[in-house]
Amino acid sequence: MSVDLALAQEPEAEATPLPPVTVETQGAAPKAKKKAAKKKASAAAVGVPSQQPVVAPQKPAGIPRTNDGTAHGPVEGYVAQNTATGIKTNTPLKEIPQSISVVGTEQMRDQGVQSVSEALRYVPGVVAESHGADSRVDGYFIRGIAAAEYLDGMRRNFSDFWYGYRGDPYLMERIEVLRGPAAVSYGQSPVGGIINSVSKRPTGETGGEIGFEYGTFDFKQMKFDTNGLITTDGSLAYRVTGVVRVADSQTDHVEDDRFAIQPGITWKPTSDTTVTLLGHYQRDRSGSTQQIWARVGTLYPNVNGRRIPRSNFMGDPGDYFDTDVAAGTLFIEHDINPAIKVKHVSRYSDVQKKYDVKYPAIWGYTDFATQESMMRAAERSDANARTFTQDTNIEVGLVTGALKHRILSGVDYAHLSTDRVYGTFLDVNSVLFGYNVYNPPYTMGDWIPFGCAQGCFTDQTITQTGVYLQDQMRLGNWIGVVGVRHDWVENDTVSSAPPAASQSVAKKQQATTYRAGLMYEFAFGLTPYISYAESFLPVAGTNRQGTPHDPQTGRQYEVGFKFQPTGANFAINGAVFDIAETGRLVPDGTFQRQLGAVSVKGFEIEAVGQLTRNLKIMGGYSYTQAEYDDKRPHAHNGMQIESVPKHLASMWALWEFDQPMLKGWSVGGGARYIGENWTEKSNASTVVHEIPSVTLYDAMIAYENENWRWQLTGRNLEDKYYVSTCLARGDCWLSTARTITTGITYKY
Repeated sequence: MSVDLALAQEPEAEATPLPPVTVETQGAAPKAKKKAAKKKASAAAVGVPSQQPVVAPQKPAGIPRTNDGTAHGPVEGYVAQNTATGIKTNTPLKEIPQSISVVGTEQMRDQGVQSVSEALRYVPGVVAESHGADSRVDGYFIRGIAAAEYLDGMRRNFSDFWYGYRGDPYLMERIEVLRGPAAVSYGQSPVGGIINSVSKRPTGETGGEIGFEYGTFDFKQMKFDTNGLITTDGSLAYRVTGVVRVADSQTDHVEDDRFAIQPGITWKPTSDTTVTLLGHYQRDRSGSTQQIWARVGTLYPNVNGRRIPRSNFMGDPGDYFDTDVAAGTLFIEHDINPAIKVKHVSRYSDVQKKYDVKYPAIWGYTDFATQESMMRAAERSDANARTFTQDTNIEVGLVTGALKHRILSGVDYAHLSTDRVYGTFLDVNSVLFGYNVYNPPYTMGDWIPFGCAQGCFTDQTITQTGVYLQDQMRLGNWIGVVGVRHDWVENDTVSSAPPAASQSVAKKQQATTYRAGLMYEFAFGLTPYISYAESFLPVAGTNRQGTPHDPQTGRQYEVGFKFQPTGANFAINGAVFDIAETGRLVPDGTFQRQLGAVSVKGFEIEAVGQLTRNLKIMGGYSYTQAEYDDKRPHAHNGMQIESVPKHLASMWALWEFDQPMLKGWSVGGGARYIGENWTEKSNASTVVHEIPSVTLYDAMIAYENENWRWQLTGRNLEDKYYVSTCLARGDCWLSTARTITTGITYKY
């Protein structure tokens, strides 16, 4: 057996080799000729044919949109070539035996998205906006399981509602959906999949854009993105991206204001080393657009045939839901030699979250004759989460005989420290006289403690350390991936949760997870695969008794294919999967408890890319049979998981005109079908309620020249009133109303 570390110098085999281990440089671009040569080398590395794919003409001004084969660079059109989300190395998507979708900046721009949830509306297998129009958090399910949020490959939110925040898609280069377990790569991840957002970093180019938008609900927003060089030799580059928003919302008395800025600097001391420091500050001032109304009046009309308008507000005009985020991320990459690469990324974030919100106390009416008045409750919370994460690995390319390897070995670490003080209250006036939800009086309530007086607290620390080893292999046209990981987790909680007194609980756990996948690459662009993967997810929070939750575990079998015709910027992907999960969280009053098991089976198909020179499309369909498999008394056994439709379908198309009189104009539109889903089942009741299916329509029109772009976007054009989900306790969550936005952008 021979071992050759000089993998990059080995003659090419007939099949595409594993990509060489190279630093993903984004620092300098000193000369146009060198830049062009670099693009050709990158294209060869990913096996892109020499003939040009069918793509629309490039716009010379603004932030570059060319995909140079890196895992975190801009996406050309709607099809990304490479990703690091699947297996932590810069790898072509067609060589990863797991289902992955990538939503780039161009697609987000065309669809006019304003949140991460909106960016995923057309991704198959993903229930975006799973809890409706929610100004507090983004919500989504992947393959029937609540997804975890990552940023640049590290966990961003551990508990979305109490300690998390909404990311802004304008600060992101791409948003990637990895379906299925990712524990070997990331450790702390659910079995359904993860959402990994990739931050905009300095590109080494000079240019930028500034835009202004106005829309429904007095939406006013300014966005800017500027790129440039600090030194003439290109060794130092910068990028600053920001968003300033002043807006109302579809709910009366609820604002949605934001200030966010993301500065970054890249230092490239040599051609083998890249160091990037990225800052992030975000200030959200909002309330709760979700009023969590009763089923009667939303899912069903009341006795007078009326439904509660989406704009109605249950709270007091002074209610708030405020978030402040400060974070810093460090990226270091270094080529030791052509076959060995070292990579480090670390981030520290501090999230402050305060809110005072009102909602129905009992999801029923105090006046049974007219069904118009309810009781009110309130929750006040002051929470802080401090998170440090890091991931350090070494990547080695080698050859043993006819078998080529890319071996990845690393260690990652996460430390979450949270503290939260909270209280719950009841409006005595609403108990005595009711509170009219159809004609809210907006009178201040007479609040008394209920359940937990102000001063109840939960302090929690979660520490996780993981070590992992992975081998990507190629033998001719065969591609294989195997991996193993071991995690150590410590969860310490101190809480006061009525009826229990203050208590302290510590848990130490560890787990080993595995993955394996096998693919065969046909010359005409088809790559079928089969894979197995496991998940392990420590869960923040406690149950009603103050006991920390156990980690969630799961496994998945998947069979699928990836097809990208030779020379085309177009792809079709499909997968069939079988998932089993334990430890799922379900509501228990204002707390959560864990179930025994969940079973999810289904399939997905996706088509995306540049179909012709003028036409870009993306479409998909998914079938998800997601059922509880908990056989305890009064359990959820055999029931479809709430908020998860069995059927999801979507199609988006955009036409770019190139006729002389219409050059620069583009029109697009899409339809989203969300199948019927069902409410939760409580422990004491077997009653479930069907939430009807809905089809929503979106459209856009735009004009663009070298320096300017104007766009008009409409979503939910028919302004359909629909319910996204209902919970067992009796409340339902309304979805987004029709929104129209227009904006103009100057590119330089």
